[in-house]
Amino acid sequence: MMRSKCSEGLIKLKAVFLLVTFLLTACNKEDIDYTRSRTSYFKNLHEQSFSDTTITCVTFNIQLGFKAAQDPWNKEIVGADTAQVKEIARLLKKAQPDIIALQEVPRNRYNAVVKLFIELLATEMDMNYAYGTHSYNDPYGIYPVHGEWGNAILTKYKILEINNKEVEFISKWEKRSILDASLELQPGKVLHAISLHYIPSDQAVSNTVKYLGQLSDPVIMMGDFNITGEIHAFDSLGFRDADANYTNNWIDRIYYSGNDFSCNSFGTIADSVTWISDHLANYGVLKLND
Repeated sequence: MMRSKCSEGLIKLKAVFLLVTFLLTACNKEDIDYTRSRTSYFKNLHEQSFSDTTITCVTFNIQLGFKAAQDPWNKEIVGADTAQVKEIARLLKKAQPDIIALQEVPRNRYNAVVKLFIELLATEMDMNYAYGTHSYNDPYGIYPVHGEWGNAILTKYKILEINNKEVEFISKWEKRSILDASLELQPGKVLHAISLHYIPSDQAVSNTVKYLGQLSDPVIMMGDFNITGEIHAFDSLGFRDADANYTNNWIDRIYYSGNDFSCNSFGTIADSVTWISDHLANYGVLKLND
Protein backbone atom coordinates (compact mmCIF):
# COMPACT_ATOMS: atom_id res chain seq x y z
CA MET A 1 0.00 0.00 0.00
CA MET A 2 1.29 3.43 -0.91
CA ARG A 3 1.61 5.97 1.96
CA SER A 4 0.56 9.53 1.32
CA LYS A 5 3.17 12.26 1.48
CA CYS A 6 1.20 13.74 4.38
CA SER A 7 1.51 10.51 6.40
CA GLU A 8 5.23 10.25 5.70
CA GLY A 9 5.67 13.84 6.83
CA LEU A 10 3.85 13.17 10.10
CA ILE A 11 6.02 10.11 10.78
CA LYS A 12 9.20 12.10 10.19
CA LEU A 13 7.91 14.94 12.38
CA LYS A 14 7.12 12.49 15.18
CA ALA A 15 10.59 10.94 14.93
CA VAL A 16 12.22 14.37 15.15
CA PHE A 17 10.04 15.23 18.16
CA LEU A 18 11.05 12.02 19.97
CA LEU A 19 14.72 12.64 19.23
CA VAL A 20 14.58 16.22 20.53
CA THR A 21 12.71 15.06 23.66
CA PHE A 22 15.37 12.40 24.30
CA LEU A 23 18.22 14.86 23.86
CA LEU A 24 16.63 17.43 26.16
CA THR A 25 16.03 14.78 28.81
CA ALA A 26 19.60 13.55 28.51
CA CYS A 27 20.96 17.08 28.81
CA ASN A 28 18.95 17.70 31.97
CA LYS A 29 20.42 14.65 33.67
CA GLU A 30 23.54 15.19 35.75
CA ASP A 31 26.30 13.02 34.35
CA ILE A 32 28.14 13.27 37.70
CA ASP A 33 26.82 12.13 41.06
CA TYR A 34 27.49 15.43 42.81
CA THR A 35 26.13 14.13 46.11
CA ARG A 36 28.40 11.10 46.47
CA SER A 37 31.31 11.43 44.05
CA ARG A 38 34.63 12.41 45.65
CA THR A 39 38.10 12.13 44.10
CA SER A 40 41.11 11.04 46.17
CA TYR A 41 44.55 9.69 45.31
CA PHE A 42 48.22 9.85 46.29
CA LYS A 43 51.65 9.37 44.74
CA ASN A 44 55.11 8.84 46.16
CA LEU A 45 57.88 10.52 44.20
CA HIS A 46 60.39 9.28 46.79
CA GLU A 47 60.33 6.36 49.22
CA GLN A 48 63.41 6.77 51.37
CA SER A 49 63.27 6.28 55.15
CA PHE A 50 64.02 8.88 57.81
CA SER A 51 64.72 8.91 61.53
CA ASP A 52 63.52 12.43 62.34
CA THR A 53 62.63 13.45 65.87
CA THR A 54 61.67 17.02 64.91
CA ILE A 55 59.03 17.79 62.26
CA THR A 56 58.31 21.13 60.62
CA CYS A 57 54.68 21.44 59.50
CA VAL A 58 52.92 24.11 57.47
CA THR A 59 49.23 24.73 56.87
CA PHE A 60 48.15 27.02 54.03
CA ASN A 61 44.81 27.83 52.41
CA ILE A 62 45.81 28.71 48.83
CA GLN A 63 42.43 30.17 47.69
CA LEU A 64 42.10 27.86 44.69
CA GLY A 65 45.47 29.02 43.35
CA PHE A 66 44.40 32.68 43.09
CA LYS A 67 46.11 35.67 44.67
CA ALA A 68 44.37 37.51 47.51
CA ALA A 69 43.10 40.31 45.24
CA GLN A 70 41.65 37.90 42.67
CA ASP A 71 38.17 36.37 42.75
CA PRO A 72 38.29 32.63 41.92
CA TRP A 73 34.48 32.54 41.70
CA ASN A 74 34.40 34.99 38.77
CA LYS A 75 34.56 33.00 35.54
CA GLU A 76 36.10 35.97 33.71
CA ILE A 77 39.16 36.01 35.99
CA VAL A 78 41.89 33.47 35.22
CA GLY A 79 44.30 32.20 37.86
CA ALA A 80 46.01 29.09 39.21
CA ASP A 81 48.74 29.42 36.60
CA THR A 82 52.33 28.17 36.54
CA ALA A 83 53.64 31.44 37.98
CA GLN A 84 51.34 31.06 40.98
CA VAL A 85 52.50 27.47 41.52
CA LYS A 86 56.08 28.72 41.62
CA GLU A 87 55.16 31.56 44.01
CA ILE A 88 53.46 29.15 46.41
CA ALA A 89 56.45 26.79 46.24
CA ARG A 90 58.84 29.68 46.91
CA LEU A 91 56.87 30.68 49.98
CA LEU A 92 56.59 27.16 51.37
CA LYS A 93 60.28 26.42 50.92
CA LYS A 94 61.11 29.25 53.34
CA ALA A 95 59.98 27.04 56.23
CA GLN A 96 61.93 23.98 55.04
CA PRO A 97 58.84 21.88 55.76
CA ASP A 98 58.58 18.14 56.23
CA ILE A 99 54.78 18.08 55.96
CA ILE A 100 52.48 20.62 54.30
CA ALA A 101 48.69 20.69 54.60
CA LEU A 102 46.93 22.67 51.87
CA GLN A 103 43.30 23.73 51.59
CA GLU A 104 41.22 25.00 48.66
CA VAL A 105 43.37 23.07 46.22
CA PRO A 106 41.84 23.18 42.70
CA ARG A 107 41.51 20.35 40.23
CA ASN A 108 40.23 20.81 36.67
CA ARG A 109 38.50 24.11 37.51
CA TYR A 110 37.09 26.19 34.65
CA ASN A 111 39.21 29.32 35.22
CA ALA A 112 42.39 27.58 36.39
CA VAL A 113 45.27 27.50 33.91
CA VAL A 114 46.92 24.53 35.64
CA LYS A 115 44.28 21.82 35.78
CA LEU A 116 46.26 19.36 37.91
CA PHE A 117 47.53 21.89 40.42
CA ILE A 118 48.80 19.62 43.20
CA GLU A 119 50.80 17.52 40.75
CA LEU A 120 52.73 20.52 39.46
CA LEU A 121 53.23 21.94 42.95
CA ALA A 122 54.52 18.57 44.20
CA THR A 123 57.03 18.56 41.35
CA GLU A 124 58.17 22.08 42.28
CA MET A 125 58.53 21.03 45.93
CA ASP A 126 59.97 17.60 45.04
CA MET A 127 57.63 15.99 47.56
CA ASN A 128 55.17 13.13 47.75
CA TYR A 129 51.53 14.18 47.59
CA ALA A 130 47.99 13.17 48.46
CA TYR A 131 44.78 14.83 47.31
CA GLY A 132 41.16 14.53 48.42
CA THR A 133 38.23 16.60 47.18
CA HIS A 134 35.27 17.93 49.12
CA SER A 135 32.98 18.31 46.15
CA TYR A 136 32.71 19.70 42.64
CA ASN A 137 33.47 23.38 42.31
CA ASP A 138 33.58 25.93 39.50
CA PRO A 139 32.99 29.69 39.17
CA TYR A 140 29.45 31.03 39.37
CA GLY A 141 27.47 30.50 36.17
CA ILE A 142 29.38 27.42 34.98
CA TYR A 143 27.26 24.30 34.57
CA PRO A 144 27.67 21.38 34.41
CA VAL A 145 30.39 21.63 37.02
CA HIS A 146 33.51 19.59 36.26
CA GLY A 147 36.03 21.36 38.50
CA GLU A 148 36.80 20.16 42.02
CA TRP A 149 38.36 21.54 45.18
CA GLY A 150 39.75 19.92 48.28
CA ASN A 151 42.62 19.30 50.65
CA ALA A 152 46.14 18.10 49.96
CA ILE A 153 49.20 16.83 51.79
CA LEU A 154 52.75 17.38 50.57
CA THR A 155 55.48 15.51 52.42
CA LYS A 156 58.99 14.13 52.22
CA TYR A 157 57.78 11.00 54.04
CA LYS A 158 56.48 7.94 52.24
CA ILE A 159 52.67 7.87 52.03
CA LEU A 160 51.32 4.44 52.97
CA GLU A 161 47.59 5.04 52.45
CA ILE A 162 44.98 7.80 52.59
CA ASN A 163 41.42 8.22 53.80
CA ASN A 164 39.25 11.07 52.54
CA LYS A 165 36.56 11.12 55.22
CA GLU A 166 33.41 13.23 54.95
CA VAL A 167 32.71 15.20 58.13
CA GLU A 168 30.21 17.82 56.95
CA PHE A 169 27.25 17.64 54.58
CA ILE A 170 24.97 20.62 54.07
CA SER A 171 24.15 20.00 50.41
CA LYS A 172 25.82 18.45 47.38
CA TRP A 173 27.67 21.76 46.89
CA GLU A 174 28.43 22.26 50.58
CA LYS A 175 30.19 19.19 51.87
CA ARG A 176 33.60 18.86 53.41
CA SER A 177 36.02 16.03 54.07
CA ILE A 178 39.21 15.60 56.06
CA LEU A 179 42.17 14.10 54.23
CA ASP A 180 44.15 11.67 56.40
CA ALA A 181 47.49 10.54 54.97
CA SER A 182 49.26 7.73 56.83
CA LEU A 183 52.98 8.47 56.62
CA GLU A 184 56.03 6.36 57.41
CA LEU A 185 57.63 8.74 59.90
CA GLN A 186 60.34 6.24 60.78
CA PRO A 187 60.76 2.56 59.89
CA GLY A 188 57.86 0.87 61.68
CA LYS A 189 56.36 4.16 62.96
CA VAL A 190 53.26 5.63 61.34
CA LEU A 191 52.05 9.23 61.56
CA HIS A 192 48.60 10.49 60.55
CA ALA A 193 48.90 13.84 58.76
CA ILE A 194 45.46 15.41 58.37
CA SER A 195 44.43 18.37 56.23
CA LEU A 196 40.96 19.86 56.75
CA HIS A 197 38.78 22.84 55.88
CA TYR A 198 35.55 23.28 57.85
CA ILE A 199 32.50 25.24 56.63
CA PRO A 200 32.05 25.17 59.74
CA SER A 201 28.90 23.41 60.95
CA ASP A 202 27.95 21.78 64.25
CA GLN A 203 28.70 18.34 62.84
CA ALA A 204 32.24 19.17 61.69
CA VAL A 205 34.09 18.95 65.00
CA SER A 206 31.99 16.10 66.42
CA ASN A 207 32.54 13.91 63.35
CA THR A 208 36.25 14.72 63.40
CA VAL A 209 36.47 13.77 67.08
CA LYS A 210 34.78 10.44 66.32
CA TYR A 211 37.27 9.77 63.55
CA LEU A 212 40.31 10.76 65.62
CA GLY A 213 39.14 8.50 68.44
CA GLN A 214 39.68 5.50 66.16
CA LEU A 215 43.35 6.31 65.52
CA SER A 216 46.12 4.84 67.67
CA ASP A 217 49.17 6.34 65.94
CA PRO A 218 50.50 9.91 66.39
CA VAL A 219 48.43 12.63 64.69
CA ILE A 220 49.20 16.09 63.30
CA MET A 221 45.98 17.81 62.20
CA MET A 222 46.27 21.02 60.18
CA GLY A 223 43.93 23.25 58.27
CA ASP A 224 41.47 26.09 57.96
CA PHE A 225 39.12 25.41 60.87
CA ASN A 226 37.13 28.64 60.37
CA ILE A 227 36.93 28.68 64.18
CA THR A 228 38.88 30.96 66.52
CA GLY A 229 39.73 30.35 70.16
CA GLU A 230 39.97 27.05 71.99
CA ILE A 231 38.13 24.02 70.62
CA HIS A 232 37.33 22.08 73.79
CA ALA A 233 36.07 19.00 71.96
CA PHE A 234 39.65 18.02 71.14
CA ASP A 235 40.75 18.20 74.79
CA SER A 236 39.34 14.80 75.71
CA LEU A 237 41.58 13.22 73.07
CA GLY A 238 44.67 14.95 74.40
CA PHE A 239 45.14 17.20 71.37
CA ARG A 240 46.95 20.49 71.70
CA ASP A 241 47.05 23.61 69.55
CA ALA A 242 50.51 24.69 68.40
CA ASP A 243 49.38 28.28 69.04
CA ALA A 244 48.81 27.50 72.70
CA ASN A 245 48.08 31.08 73.74
CA TYR A 246 45.55 31.81 70.94
CA THR A 247 47.14 35.24 70.72
CA ASN A 248 46.13 35.92 67.12
CA ASN A 249 42.80 34.08 66.90
CA TRP A 250 44.06 32.10 63.94
CA ILE A 251 41.59 30.02 61.96
CA ASP A 252 44.51 28.32 60.18
CA ARG A 253 45.70 25.96 62.88
CA ILE A 254 47.98 23.06 63.74
CA TYR A 255 46.85 20.48 66.30
CA TYR A 256 48.90 17.52 67.47
CA SER A 257 48.45 14.53 69.77
CA GLY A 258 49.93 15.76 73.04
CA ASN A 259 51.19 12.38 74.20
CA ASP A 260 53.33 12.08 71.08
CA PHE A 261 54.64 15.59 70.43
CA SER A 262 55.65 18.83 72.06
CA CYS A 263 55.72 22.15 70.21
CA ASN A 264 59.06 23.92 69.90
CA SER A 265 57.77 26.93 67.96
CA PHE A 266 54.81 28.31 66.03
CA GLY A 267 54.59 31.23 63.62
CA THR A 268 53.66 32.63 60.23
CA ILE A 269 55.70 32.59 57.03
CA ALA A 270 56.06 36.23 56.01
CA ASP A 271 53.96 37.14 52.97
CA SER A 272 53.42 40.87 53.41
CA VAL A 273 54.38 41.95 49.89
CA THR A 274 52.91 39.60 47.32
CA TRP A 275 49.85 38.31 49.22
CA ILE A 276 49.95 34.99 47.42
CA SER A 277 46.62 33.97 48.98
CA ASP A 278 43.90 35.50 51.13
CA HIS A 279 45.37 33.45 54.01
CA LEU A 280 48.82 33.42 55.56
CA ALA A 281 50.81 30.21 55.87
CA ASN A 282 51.31 29.11 59.49
CA TYR A 283 54.03 26.72 60.58
CA GLY A 284 54.81 24.65 63.66
CA VAL A 285 57.98 22.84 64.70
CA LEU A 286 57.05 19.71 66.65
CA LYS A 287 59.35 17.44 68.62
CA LEU A 288 58.57 13.74 68.84
CA ASN A 289 58.43 12.68 72.48
CA ASP A 290 60.73 9.88 73.65
